[in-house]
Amino acid sequence: MKGEAKEKTKEEKSKNKKDKAKINNSSKEEVEELSNSNKNDSSKQGKDGNKLNKVILTILLILVIFVVAIGIIYGGRIINKAKLDRELENLVNSGNSSEKLENTTTVTSGEFAVVEETVKEYFKEYSNLRQQFMERVNDSKLQSILTPENYEQDGPEFTESINYINTAKKEFNNISDGLLNLLSRENIEERIQEKNIGDYYKELYKEYFIDNNELSATFQETYQDTLDDRTLMNNLYDNEIEILSFLTENKEHWEVLDNKLTFDNQELANTFNEMKNNLFSN
Repeated sequence: MKGEAKEKTKEEKSKNKKDKAKINNSSKEEVEELSNSNKNDSSKQGKDGNKLNKVILTILLILVIFVVAIGIIYGGRIINKAKLDRELENLVNSGNSSEKLENTTTVTSGEFAVVEETVKEYFKEYSNLRQQFMERVNDSKLQSILTPENYEQDGPEFTESINYINTAKKEFNNISDGLLNLLSRENIEERIQEKNIGDYYKELYKEYFIDNNELSATFQETYQDTLDDRTLMNNLYDNEIEILSFLTENKEHWEVLDNKLTFDNQELANTFNEMKNNLFSN
């Protein structure tokens, strides 16, 4: 019996040892699994952290690029606007000199350059038409037609003088029509509407020409002066032809003596003098 008890005790001890070994092995495996799991979690967290950092850096880079781009755009806009302001001031102060306007170069860029070129093209056209208009107003040949020298040279039919007046009148009215059209608000606005640029730049162009009180007032004054001069000049053309026609109709009753037109009829002389007085009073 004692021997059996000892055998049992040995078996129980052996079994306990095996159980303890299994428990130890199981614990080791669990520790290893836990360790591996922690490593995997740490590795995963590291990768996720790197991705997050990259996303943040990308967003920051985009923001920086955006801010820089906005700075460049608005900085460039401010610089170009200042250049355009200065160019417009120079144009106004140039006295509409054709030579100065022909030698101007574009100093702005982008859509500002379109505005600048449109403005300068307008001033060139205005300067050329205004110069041609004033040349016709101050036509020295027209002023010399009603003189004793011309009465002798081209009278009594005055064919050359009448042809010249009719041609000059037609050319003058064409020029004045062009100038009046150029100075109209519709024409000024239409020029920029045809351009393929943004609304900001179209409004900027209008600010220079329409909303600018000084420049707008100058153009309005020139427009009215052109209308008045047009009326006076057409009266002058018509009255000169009327006087020459009167002299042709009464060619037997006048002659030039001592560089002076004389009539053999006082009534005709009075009529002629009245026609000339009305001409010059106008």
